[in-house]
Amino acid sequence: MPNTDNCTSDLMAEVRDDSAPYSATVHVTPGTWQPRDDLVASNGESVGVGFPKVRTLKAGQSFTQSFGRAAWSPMHYLPMVEEKSVMFLPGGLIGDPDVGVYGADPTKETVVLSKGGATVKKQTLTNWGTGDAEFSAGIHSVGWYDLSVDAHRYRPGITFPAGMLSSRATLDWHFKADPGKAMVAPVFMTRFLPTGLNSHNQAAANSTTTVDVRAGRGSQGPDVKFTAVTAESVRVWSSADGGKTWKAATVRHSGSAWRASVHNPVSGAVALRSEVTDAAGDRSVETVYRAYAIG
Repeated sequence: MPNTDNCTSDLMAEVRDDSAPYSATVHVTPGTWQPRDDLVASNGESVGVGFPKVRTLKAGQSFTQSFGRAAWSPMHYLPMVEEKSVMFLPGGLIGDPDVGVYGADPTKETVVLSKGGATVKKQTLTNWGTGDAEFSAGIHSVGWYDLSVDAHRYRPGITFPAGMLSSRATLDWHFKADPGKAMVAPVFMTRFLPTGLNSHNQAAANSTTTVDVRAGRGSQGPDVKFTAVTAESVRVWSSADGGKTWKAATVRHSGSAWRASVHNPVSGAVALRSEVTDAAGDRSVETVYRAYAIG
């Protein structure tokens, strides 16, 4: 048996090569398997590979793996305070929650840090063609800071399809920072999962869609303090006009998640926005534009 686990030791078998959406059933022997999807643009260029978690299957066991389900959103990276700076890695900002951070699409984003309404630093970045894009802004005093991120899908040479979903995502974080204390900011990212959509990620006109909403945060590395933070309040809004106007959704707490009831328009697409707050006053606002379609 090889003592490595990479492309030289693994075998890949193609199940289906077609234009999505579609489904496929695969019968495999018991053992360890990893589903994978490869995305190819109309010009034949590879535009993405998704590697969900490895699964160990027993005889008679089955599972379903989804790819490309609405809504794609920010996946993992939170602001950090380190070396007397607020730092942020602009990666995984528009990604498939069924696949994970490594299945995220490249983006171009504008990142702004401000304090008391005054801009500390503004920078435009992209993770296309580089793996080391990073926002870092020095801070000199304890206080409440605001970090905003406005990300758009971005890949030179590729024309995105008309009506592409999850075309833009924004994050607006409000948190207290001390330049002398390294930490992961006590803020959240939201995962939106609209239920009952068809295979084209569409809801019926004038219907109501239940959206599962999860406020999550993950450790950013062993060198920065990571503390548990509890979401005290979750609010959700929807927009049927691209974010010009917003309508509050009814939200109820269900287990470890919240569920929002969103009334759908007669056509177009629905944008989703969440606001998560904790007891200390830290606030996380996330917006996914064109989260799902109406059809």
